[in-house]
Amino acid sequence: MPANHLLWLFASTVVPASIVTENQPLTHNQRVAVWIGTGLAAIALYLLGCLIFPYSNCTKCAGSGKSRAPRGKAFRNCRRCKGTGRRTRVGSRLIDARRNRRNR
Repeated sequence: MPANHLLWLFASTVVPASIVTENQPLTHNQRVAVWIGTGLAAIALYLLGCLIFPYSNCTKCAGSGKSRAPRGKAFRNCRRCKGTGRRTRVGSRLIDARRNRRNR
């Protein structure tokens, strides 16, 4: 779906119908407001997801916590995640840093 269609679809659900009609397209300021609102909503949803699920799979070992030895026969603990298979998401680090600053 082209970006203009998505913008019109989002604007038609948020902005009153008297403003958005097919005969009268959105003004530049209204388009900017819709994009900013969409961006803020996406950031809020991402941070909410980081609160609920603070960890994701390690990208190096794909969540297994193991990596093969150089010759390929033995396994070792992954260096990046130290064998846990998890990594802390960026949003979780930001939230934790904010909490730690408040508790000082």
